[in-house]
Amino acid sequence: MKTNNLRKWLAGIVILLALVAVNAGIWQKERILKKGDVMILELAPVDPRSLMQGDYMALSYAITRPLQLELDQQHQVCNSVPSTPCFPLSGKIIVDLDTQRQVTQARFDQGHPLKANQLRVKYHMNSGSLTVGTNAYFFQEGDGERFVHARYGAFRVSKDGTALLTAMLDERGEVIEP
Repeated sequence: MKTNNLRKWLAGIVILLALVAVNAGIWQKERILKKGDVMILELAPVDPRSLMQGDYMALSYAITRPLQLELDQQHQVCNSVPSTPCFPLSGKIIVDLDTQRQVTQARFDQGHPLKANQLRVKYHMNSGSLTVGTNAYFFQEGDGERFVHARYGAFRVSKDGTALLTAMLDERGEVIEP
């Protein structure tokens, strides 16, 4: 009888801890969405459809392509010359923003203090591509035509560099409503 009660208590504690962890994650994301700094990235369009997952737009960003090249070249050198320092496969970049909050330039973080028009943003490698934020935007089936005109992704960026995609924007910088 006592082992049965102990198992029930342990199961209850595990469930409670899981709920606390999930809600803490949701709270953190909500906080970023409300208070994060705005960043707008120009898209480099790719295939907008996944048969297994429904309608979505695979995302690639124009600003990450030169960084991807630099990372690839550096890792080739690092692999051939072991003492050469390499940028990690995940880390942070520094982005420069114009007055409309659009990213104009990006470079790997060297630890220097940020200027007023800069943000520190996390990046990671995803299937061999350098990704900032997310690499996909999902939308309701049948809404694909609306997002054909997407040219920018709007993000909110937290102080730790986490970037959350908040909207897709057209060529005029206006939000495309789902």
